[in-house]
Amino acid sequence: MSNNEKWEPCPRCGSKSVKSTGAAFFLILGFCLIGISIWLLIIPPVGITGILTGIVLMILSPFMRGMLQCKECHKSWKYPAVKSLQR
Repeated sequence: MSNNEKWEPCPRCGSKSVKSTGAAFFLILGFCLIGISIWLLIIPPVGITGILTGIVLMILSPFMRGMLQCKECHKSWKYPAVKSLQR
């Protein structure tokens, strides 16, 4: 990760092996899914489902900014993690 990206260790396992998945990843994923699904329209239920899923991913991509994922336990969370209050 570059120096200007937000980062923190995994809240579940404490691992420092964390990757960032941002809005661009989900936008590109949605675009690719739509492109593949257009070819799959020869099987209409599969093609239409893929296109709708791609559209949903593209619409939701701006809300995925600041998402982090642990490479060890695969937990995903939004930066900064909400800390539970301990009394």
